Order: sequence, then C-alpha cells, then structure tokens
Amino acid sequence: MLRRIAALLLIMTSGWLLYQTHSHFLGGSDLARAFMAEFDNPYFLGPAIGGLLGLAGGLIVFLGGAGGAAIAITGGVISAGLSVYLGERLLPEGFKVWENEASVGVTILVLAAIAAVVGRD
Repeated sequence: MLRRIAALLLIMTSGWLLYQTHSHFLGGSDLARAFMAEFDNPYFLGPAIGGLLGLAGGLIVFLGGAGGAAIAITGGVISAGLSVYLGERLLPEGFKVWENEASVGVTILVLAAIAAVVGRD
C-alpha cells in the first residue's frame, strides 16, 4: 500500500515538473513549433526528460511492474543533476521549492527511492 502511495506522489510530482516546464518554456499555442525551438536548450530538456522518466516510472510502479523505480530514479537524477549543473540552487530564495526544477527533481529522486525500497504487496 505504501508503495502505491509513493508511486502516486511520484506521478503527481513528475506531472507538476512537466507542467511547470511546459508553461515556462512552451507556453504558446503552437506546441510543435515551440518544442522544436527549445529542443537544443538544456534548461528545457533536463526537466522535460526527467519529468517524463519520472512519470513513466511512477506509472510502472503504480501498476505493479518491475523496474519502474529505477526509471524514475534516473529521471530524478537527470532533472536534479542537470539543473544543479546549470547553476540552479537546491533551496531557492523565498523557499518556493515547488517552482524550482532542482528541488522538484530531488523530490522525484526521493520518492522513487522510497518506492524502490518498500516491498511489493
């Protein structure tokens, strides 16, 4: 039961990271053109890939499959690691951690680790 709760929180956190990345970078109505314009931007690709891997891993864990936590851990490492490498702080000024890609990436990493450690039902 705790594994499914961690997976559900992982899905919601990854969805928030994808929403935040989408609204910050792609915000327009023509998504294909905006995506191609941001395709070589590491500030966009890190959180986007991390959020997609976290979401996919969370769905796999929630549905009881094997390997989902490892996929989500990879997404968290990509999101948090690349954000910190590009100069973003883990604890932003004003403590708005929900608006910081590095903090949300660390949260994905922690939730995926919890889902990996907790036994299956």
